[in-house]
Amino acid sequence: REMTQHLQKEDIEHAVAHRGFHNPRGRSDLRPLENSLAAFEAAWSNGVHLCECDVALTKDEKIVLAHDDDFTRLALDPASNLANVKVCNLTFKELI
Repeated sequence: REMTQHLQKEDIEHAVAHRGFHNPRGRSDLRPLENSLAAFEAAWSNGVHLCECDVALTKDEKIVLAHDDDFTRLALDPASNLANVKVCNLTFKELI
């Protein structure tokens, strides 16, 4: 609960973790990836009961968690061809 210890209990009860519990300005090696189970579990273990996520539909009509149209912002190699392809133009198998 160290991540939320400075907040009042009433505030935590009304908080919603956007894309899970992550700090986009924090060190990427210490924070969970947004929209991941680890990000949601971090929120829940810190007393935040509600999590918001963004969903997208793949080319083969599978529902996936994705905030952006593509993965350029999250990719280890943003210059990669696959990082710049829109989620809706990829099959689920291509995402895995």
